[in-house]
Amino acid sequence: MQLTPVIAIHLSAALAATVIGPFALWARRGRTQRPRLHRALGYAWVTLMIATAVSALFIHGNNLPHIYGYGPIHLLIPIVFVALFGAFWYLARGNIAGHRRTMQITYVASCVVAGGFTLLPSRYLGQVLWGEWLGLLSPGAARPGMLAGILGSTPFWVWALLAGLLILGYSQTRPRQTSPTRTLAMPLAMGALSFYGTISALGTSVPVLAGWLLSTVLAVACMARLPATGGTHYDAIRRMIELPGSWVPMLLILGIFLTKYSVGVGLALRPALQQELAFALPIAMLYGLFTGLFAGRALRLLRLVLAAHRSPAPTLTPATQA
Repeated sequence: MQLTPVIAIHLSAALAATVIGPFALWARRGRTQRPRLHRALGYAWVTLMIATAVSALFIHGNNLPHIYGYGPIHLLIPIVFVALFGAFWYLARGNIAGHRRTMQITYVASCVVAGGFTLLPSRYLGQVLWGEWLGLLSPGAARPGMLAGILGSTPFWVWALLAGLLILGYSQTRPRQTSPTRTLAMPLAMGALSFYGTISALGTSVPVLAGWLLSTVLAVACMARLPATGGTHYDAIRRMIELPGSWVPMLLILGIFLTKYSVGVGLALRPALQQELAFALPIAMLYGLFTGLFAGRALRLLRLVLAAHRSPAPTLTPATQA
């Protein structure tokens, strides 16, 4: 499949919708409502989804089972239109919960799940990622044994590290009490691991460090504007933080591990990728995003602790509902 103008429009609209979607959903969550931002991003997301669905009507594939070029993935086209109609129908009737639920399901199904299918080796983005970038595909055909060989040759300690990280991430999903030092240790350690992954794999060139720093600063700035997660308390008398369970640390930990593993495999297969800015800069910015999110979470907890110690009579300080 070649990059035609229709495919370019389809990919651009789909990628933009994937990026904008979480921000549109976030603008309507928590105690601080941002209706104007939510409305603007929502209309932009709907427009992009319509452009994605309409352009998909003119994209035909012959590699998967199909009828006149239309395969199973094309079933998402009517689903998207029905879902969007239903979301606005709920909104018109004042059913905000139904509107939110429909939009969330539509985003996951159309952007996350369907987006994953675009990375199949038979599709354009899959050919770019697995073939041109990682070199896992031979010209015109996939080599199915390649990934199995990579997984089989991975050292045992890597899987042991993954198991330890999964245990650490799972421990963060349970409500717990801990001291400020221990609470800050994990975000700072994972942030340091993210930074180490950047410089060890991509070097210390100015574009790489600048991309990492910019992404880190933006992530920290966004996180710093948010209050601590609802249910977070600091007892200044006992000097203990009560934390609710959260799956966010698990996702961030897995993100860092999978990024480092994928980059390591890619550089082992094609060392020249390290010198290609189109490869190194997005990876550096992704690492910076992880670093900034961990640092931002640590900063929010530190701000909660400092606020409690500055108060005249230290008491149990509840965090504002996120």
